[in-house]
Parts: sequence; C-alpha cells; structure tokens
Amino acid sequence: MRGRSEPALLVFGLVLLLAAPAGAVISEYEQGKKKKADATVAKEGAAEKKVPWRNSTITYENIFSAISLNKGAEMTYNPYYAQSFSFRPRYYLRDDLSLRARLDLEVEVTTSDTTDHAREWILSDLLMDASYTPRWMKIPVVDVSVNPSIRLGLPTSIVSRGRSMMLSLAPGVAFRRSFDLLKGRFLKNIGVMYAFRAYKYFHEFKNAQVDSTGICITTNPNNPACLHSGIRNRDWRFNNTFEVRLQLLEKLTLSIDLMLFNDLLHTLEPGTYDIGNGRTVELDESQVNHRALVWGIIDLSYDLFDWLWLSAGVSTYHAQLMPDSSYRAPFFNRATAFYFDVTLPVDRFVNQVRSWW
Repeated sequence: MRGRSEPALLVFGLVLLLAAPAGAVISEYEQGKKKKADATVAKEGAAEKKVPWRNSTITYENIFSAISLNKGAEMTYNPYYAQSFSFRPRYYLRDDLSLRARLDLEVEVTTSDTTDHAREWILSDLLMDASYTPRWMKIPVVDVSVNPSIRLGLPTSIVSRGRSMMLSLAPGVAFRRSFDLLKGRFLKNIGVMYAFRAYKYFHEFKNAQVDSTGICITTNPNNPACLHSGIRNRDWRFNNTFEVRLQLLEKLTLSIDLMLFNDLLHTLEPGTYDIGNGRTVELDESQVNHRALVWGIIDLSYDLFDWLWLSAGVSTYHAQLMPDSSYRAPFFNRATAFYFDVTLPVDRFVNQVRSWW
C-alpha cells in the first residue's frame, strides 16, 4: 500500500503547484535578491537623509609668507610660517534657516613678533551667524538670490580683549547668481557673488590697551590711563566682498575673492586729558578717522573624496595705502602668503566611517 500511495501524492502535489498563482511561487533565490535590494535602498535613503548639523567643517591650514622665500628682500630676515585649526559648526533649524559659528586656533612655528612665548597658541574671536536662505527670495528677471544674515562677535582673542571689545553686531546680505557654461566635463559652471556687511563694535575704551604700564609713572599700576596704547579702536566697519567661482572640472574649482574693509574710528574730542600721576596732555582734533584695508584671495580647491577636500592658494591682507600714501597692488605684494588647507566635512566623514563598519 505504501508503494502505491507515493506516486498518487506526487501527482496531487504537481497539480496544486500548477494551479497556484504565478506571484505566489517565489524561489528562495528571488527572495534573497529582493531582501538585498531592499536593504540597499534603505541604506542609500539613510545616507541621503539630511542631518541638521550638515555642512559643519574642520579645516587644518598651513600658511607661510611669500617674502620668507627671499632672505635678501629686507634688511632683517623675518620669515613667517603658521599652522591653524578652524572649527566651523553649523546647525539647520530648517532647510532655509541655519545657525553657524567659527573659532580658529593658530600657532606661529617661526619666531613670533606678537606673542610672549614661542609657539603660543592664539584663539580668534568667536563668530556666530544666523543665515536665512529661502529659495523664493530672488530679484526678478535677473534671477539673483538674496540671502540676509546677522553676525555676533565675542572677544575671545587677545587682540580684541586688548581693545576692550565687549561684542560686535554685523547684519549683512549676499547676492548670488550662477551661470551654466559647457555641457561637457570642463568649465561647467561659473558663479558670482557680492556681499555687504556692516559691523558695529562696542568697546569699554576708545583706545586699545597694552598689558603693561611701560614708562607711565603712577602709584596705581592698574590705572587704565597707563594701559592705553594710543591706537584708536574702530567704531564701525563696512565690508564689501566680490567673488567669482569657476568650476573647472567636476571636483576642481577656482575662486577669486576681493574684500574691501573701511573702518571708522572712535573720535577723540580735543581737550585736556589726564594720563595718570597728576599729569595731563593736550589733544587736538584728529584728522585721521578712517582706515582702509584690502584682502585678496585666489584659491584652487579639489574634492579628493566626498568627505575630504583640499585647497591651496594665495592670501594677501594689507592696508590699502603704503607709507608714502600710494596704493598697494592687490593680491600680490609684501603681505602675500601661500596656504594649503585640508578640510573635513563632518557629516560626510561620519557617513563614510559608518559605511566602513
């Protein structure tokens, strides 16, 4: 009986198999492929998910002055080479509203002219921005995007503390426009930008101070009158920035920036001023209430990986006028420095590390 029932069961099973719907018959191999595909889609979706702290970066920089390459350029050879770390966190409250900050830490490797100790690490001021970048805010017809922002500066640097700065406020606005060029691999896009920012500085004193009394004779070594250097602090600063960015290749970009700074200084009223120990000095009305500075940058950046960017270029920050009141040439002059940066976009680096695991 057993031998006869086995063929009957086999025929019955084949009938059920043929009668079943085609979608209900999925092999284990196909199920495995489907699960793998679903996992890949889920992984790609997680990678593309926007994190609120995206576009946060950490930059390591090496910079040295061009004049360091020529020992005979001046009577005294004074080379300059420094390294720095720039921390630039950013947090998006919405896609069009973000908060960002910047704090730099720098050390001069060569003999410093400004610090008390060799290779002393120096903090910059802490800058905090609120930036609004809505897609709808554009100038009609010309298709120029408008991005307002406001900046708060806190005196974490020794220079600002020496200037008795309490804080600074700086509203600003940027205008951007991009143009598509060639459709191939080369010269794909060019972008232009103009930005304006007005800084208002709040100081305890109108003059900068030094950390020692020097030749000031007084019975009180902490007398503020003996700590003033005579250099007047800026009251207002107006910054005009012009930028051109040219995408040479998919990962290679050339940018040229020119920044014009105009400082309005605190005015000193003419009169008699006490300088300590019962002494006074007569001051006439100052004829110099303005300082002009220029900062030019030519930068070539390359995205080595999605999570690691390299850039190199020249940076020239200088007073607009020379001692004889003639104009300095922008971009290349005595103040020119070369730099090399390595930048880590934090969110992309974190995604890369997770993919390795």
